[in-house]
Parts: sequence; C-alpha cells; structure tokens
Amino acid sequence: MKMSNRFNIVLLLTAIGLTAMYQSVSAHTRLKTPVISENNATHGSDYNAVVVAHGCIDAATNAATIDTLGTVVVFPDGKDSTITVNGQPYSGTLADYVTNWGSPVTKVQDKSIFPYEDYIKDSLGNKLGFWTGGGKGLKAGFRAVVPIATAGVIINPESCAKSVQFVVSIADICQITDAAGFSDQSVMLWTPTVGSIYQFEGAHTTDSPATLTVNRSITPLPASCGAGEEVVVKPSANQLNRDMRIIYEGQQIWPKQ
Repeated sequence: MKMSNRFNIVLLLTAIGLTAMYQSVSAHTRLKTPVISENNATHGSDYNAVVVAHGCIDAATNAATIDTLGTVVVFPDGKDSTITVNGQPYSGTLADYVTNWGSPVTKVQDKSIFPYEDYIKDSLGNKLGFWTGGGKGLKAGFRAVVPIATAGVIINPESCAKSVQFVVSIADICQITDAAGFSDQSVMLWTPTVGSIYQFEGAHTTDSPATLTVNRSITPLPASCGAGEEVVVKPSANQLNRDMRIIYEGQQIWPKQ
C-alpha cells in the first residue's frame, strides 16, 4: 500500500473516531419510538425499546468512555404525579385524561446485554419500571437496545386531550455509589428535575428525561375542545426516591445505602 493511501486511511479512521466520540457524548438515552398512538385492543401493547446511547463521561477527556453496568427505567405512577395541561398545572387526576393507567411497562426478557433483570412494582403489584444489569455490561462506544412493551393507553374520550406525554426517568449506571457519589463519571441520570435524589448540579444530563407521547387516535376531540390540550405527566420526587432503586434478593444494590 502506498504511503499516501495509508495516511489517508489513518486520517479517515481518526475522523470517524472523533465523530463517534462527539455523538456518544451528545446523544441521549431515549425510547426507540417516543411517539405512539392509542391502543384499545384487548391486552393491547406497543413494542418498544430503551436505547442506551453512551456510557459515563471521563472527567479528564470529557469523552463517554466509561462502561455502563446497568440501567433503571421508571414510568410515572399517575397517583402523586405532577400533571400539566398546555403548560399549566392541573389539580385533577390522571383518570381525567387516561382511562387505563396501571402497569405501564412490561420488560421483554432479554440477556444479550445484561444478564440480570427484574421489575419495579408498587404496593399493589403494578409494574412501574424495571432494572437490568450485571455481567460485562455495555462497553463504552457501543449502544444497547433494551426491549420493552408499553401497555395500550386509552385517552378519556370525554377529555380534551389531543396527546398525553409521560416523562420516563432513566439511570444508566457506571459505578455503584451512594447518592452523594453521583457524578457524570458514575451515572447518567436522564431524569426530570423534580427535587429527587436522582439529580445533581452541573450534570451532563440535567433535566433531560426520556418521554413517551400518546396521540389521540380512537375518538375525535369533542367539538367544544377547539385545538385540544397537550397533557404532560411527570413522576413526583417521592416516587423517584422510592422506585429508582435496584433491589436484588432483598438487598438494595444501588444506590448504596
């Protein structure tokens, strides 16, 4: 191979590497399909996935080169959640807009990335989220697609909601620490800023949660609704503090206590 060709290949590989590094830091962990339509089928569900975009950030290089050990995903429970309608606080209940919110997520069994997984449930057994982790984990520079199914959501036909957006909280864990040890080196917290322990000042991921938007599609808007309402549902700090934990065989693994 001529020296000039070899040099050109080196330049190309270097450019690809720099581009991949930039994309890995700028990309966010999100749902593969963040916008869906209502689903009123019996036992209806929409198959989806959580896409883990990158690992944690090395403080020395500002590059996402730290491997991911596991992921925690939590949906709002709809009970003490914060609801806004067209950007304004709403004091009513989620049932005013969604008729069947209970167990919003089902984990599709998959051990291709992480060999351990389990549900996060409320006191009634509703599946509000899940965690998955262990093994060799996700090597920095690669992405993970964690398969899930979300329950078929039905918008209250008497409401003026044209869409309902659920704010999904995700933690991509790179080091097992307590909450005081949270940093860009230890965890990527894709969570809303609601006053929970799962946020810290100056984080790369500050107030950048994932979302799932359900668009009205089964029944038309009532004539009196005009252009309709955009509803947003966020988890409370109490829920995140309670539910965004990894508990394995009765012991809390993350955050450390």
